[in-house]
Amino acid sequence: MTDYSQPVSDRDLSKAKTYYDIICWGGLLIVLLPVGIANIILGYLMGDSPCTLCWGQRQQMAYIGVVALFMVRYGFKPKYLATMLIMAAVGLYSSFRHYGNHAMRDVGQGFGLDIFGLHTQFWAEVVFWCVVFLFGLATLLAPRFDALIAEMRGKPWRPMSGFMKIAFGIVAFIIGSNAFQALWSTGVPPNWGQGDPVRFSWDRKYVIWSSDSWEGMWSGIDFLGRRNVKDPDFAYKPNTAKLGITFEHDAAKAPVAATGELKIADTRAIEGIDAKLNTLQKIRGEYIVMSKYDFWFLGDDLKPAVHAAMDPWYSANVLDLVGATPYGDDAFVLMGTNKSILRVRKNPEADDVKGWGNFTAGRDQVEAVGGIGRARIGTERAKYSYVHSSATDGRYIYTATLPDNKNKTKFVISKALMKDWTLSGEFEPAAALKEGRTLGELYVTGLVYEDGILWAASKNFNVIVAIDLAKEEVTEVLALPAELKDIRGLVKEGDVFEVLDSNRIVTLTR
Repeated sequence: MTDYSQPVSDRDLSKAKTYYDIICWGGLLIVLLPVGIANIILGYLMGDSPCTLCWGQRQQMAYIGVVALFMVRYGFKPKYLATMLIMAAVGLYSSFRHYGNHAMRDVGQGFGLDIFGLHTQFWAEVVFWCVVFLFGLATLLAPRFDALIAEMRGKPWRPMSGFMKIAFGIVAFIIGSNAFQALWSTGVPPNWGQGDPVRFSWDRKYVIWSSDSWEGMWSGIDFLGRRNVKDPDFAYKPNTAKLGITFEHDAAKAPVAATGELKIADTRAIEGIDAKLNTLQKIRGEYIVMSKYDFWFLGDDLKPAVHAAMDPWYSANVLDLVGATPYGDDAFVLMGTNKSILRVRKNPEADDVKGWGNFTAGRDQVEAVGGIGRARIGTERAKYSYVHSSATDGRYIYTATLPDNKNKTKFVISKALMKDWTLSGEFEPAAALKEGRTLGELYVTGLVYEDGILWAASKNFNVIVAIDLAKEEVTEVLALPAELKDIRGLVKEGDVFEVLDSNRIVTLTR
């Protein structure tokens, strides 16, 4: 502990001077190395031009360096340290935002020049973390704070040493050079940096000045961006208002014309379950129904035979169960709306302790299959969409995207290899659409695979569409009665279809 009751000694003053020298080196190096190299070597010599985000990150590095030199000249002040940390935080956000645009691309892909195999936007992230670490370390090892003030000997500023003059001169030159490069390559306001800048040139005819990036800058600000997708519409939690969707149950109004019609042959109520059921599938002759995180295996009397519930937040989070498919000879794959899965098997002798992580109920009746039983399916075209169904051909598992508040035009079928849950293909089916319509209007809540055809039941417009996987096109459209108001799930056995509607299994035939 520092004893502040003792007077400041010459040794303390010597430590204070060393501390200021270290801060001076820090301010010099952050401007000299990342900013100077980017400006002179990458810019003037190699022709690299910064994009808008790159310019922002350069500015933030320059601000940190300048504030460090302010501290060296005018002494230690909390506002200087706070400003450096704030600029580092802004820089970390900017570089993370920049790097995030390209982080998941294939090896070798990226944006701009690379150094040691890593693109410049990643190095910005490294620089700002170094600022946080090194200035934090310098403050941790700093002498007593009253010595930092006493070292100034009552003057409003510290005298300029030879090293300080050199550091200040280099920093001023590099910042001035960056200002010139910015004015030359991006222009005077209201022009500013471009998202895809052309390489630097001293020939004015190749220089582009543009203010196009201002368009839409302040409209629709959303911190989550494309990821601000609202939850799907579930039987237990309708969400039409936030999704901006109004469900239509007249098949004649569907985006594709019906080629056939199904009629209600039978209706059977599911008893013994109070929750609003969200999906229905039949696997190896046994019905499975789900509601949020609960799932039931039904007996022949349509009453629960086995009930269990999963913990959605354990390991790979599995949100809101929306589909079940067979897995192996005796197991099941439960699909979450976020395209994460849980593999389970019924076992009346399941280990309650082993099942604690995966299940909040029914641990003595079901168990995870394959380690912790969980996996995630990453997609490309469907990355920003939820799903409400799944199906399998025994080798691949299929999902269909839902329309939402951000997207109401794209309809993507994705398939992942069940061996490793890796994406194997995606497509947007072709169809004989009505003028101005898209398959993205469908709200698919049930999927079944049969003989190369993916049958998809849509709650919106009450239709079942047949998608030929080989041709990647809709080949048949079956209209369902408009009296069904909440179609969920799908079962198909020959020409007999079954859907769930308000906790009833509705049998439909041609």
